Amino acid sequence: MIPVLLTKIKTRDGVTLDGIYVRPKKKSKIALVWIHGFSSRFYSGQTLVNELASRCRKNGIGYFKFNNRGHDIINYEALPPAGLGGSAFEKFEDCVHDIRAIVNTAQRFGYKHIFLAGHSTGTNKVLYYMYKARDRRVRGLLLLGGINDIAAEKKKLGKAFEPILKEVQKIARNKKRLDQLFPMEIFTRRGLKPEIITARRYLSLHTQGSPEDVFPYLNPRAKWKELKSVRVPLAVIIGSRDEHLDRPAKNLIEIFEKNARGTKSFSGFIIKGAKHGFQKKEKELSRTIMRWIKKV
Repeated sequence: MIPVLLTKIKTRDGVTLDGIYVRPKKKSKIALVWIHGFSSRFYSGQTLVNELASRCRKNGIGYFKFNNRGHDIINYEALPPAGLGGSAFEKFEDCVHDIRAIVNTAQRFGYKHIFLAGHSTGTNKVLYYMYKARDRRVRGLLLLGGINDIAAEKKKLGKAFEPILKEVQKIARNKKRLDQLFPMEIFTRRGLKPEIITARRYLSLHTQGSPEDVFPYLNPRAKWKELKSVRVPLAVIIGSRDEHLDRPAKNLIEIFEKNARGTKSFSGFIIKGAKHGFQKKEKELSRTIMRWIKKV
């Protein structure tokens, strides 16, 4: 049984976030802060949480995993003036408030060297945070399952992507509807699984050049300004069978390395046989993360 502190924190703009902290067996100055993905939550992926927390505890590393305001599809914790939360309603740029609050919490517990890890949409958030905050407390950045959301949506929707995008753009031109859930019929009448999401959130995910588009490998002229701004050691970890990939994992690693020009060191890892959520590959993933942290 791993001793876990269940706690909650409040962001600068007043949003309450629940989460856990696992204290290492021996006092340390190193912590791993984990930022979850789209509509996930701090207690999701229990197998990976247990594996990572256990290894962190044995290796003298504090482990922090908190909700961000994008947890679940809809949540009611981001009340006025922030509005509704959840993956359907969150404003991507607000992730800076969430991550800063979690890093502040780690610092209050005595940790000076923070390794910041994001999974899935969490990768977009941690990279955007570092680009905006230039947080010197962060000593290393880990991007797990970082993909281009436009590429993933095109793969999922096929030829329906462009007409759906145009329809959502039309809805967004009416400011009163921008932050409302748009009709599920946009998907269902095309025989597609509906998405519960606002026009603003959908366009943030699926528009080239948006603040959320920090992995712009679909655009050959993209500047990659967020990735190029990274100065700390960087690790990119991708599953070879990630269902959202539109190209081999090796090619994607090469693209990241090419554009991570300013980082102190770059490490790319492919977890063989792993899907986007790294299910059934949690031990290998955790070992990879621990080895990398020790190395840098």
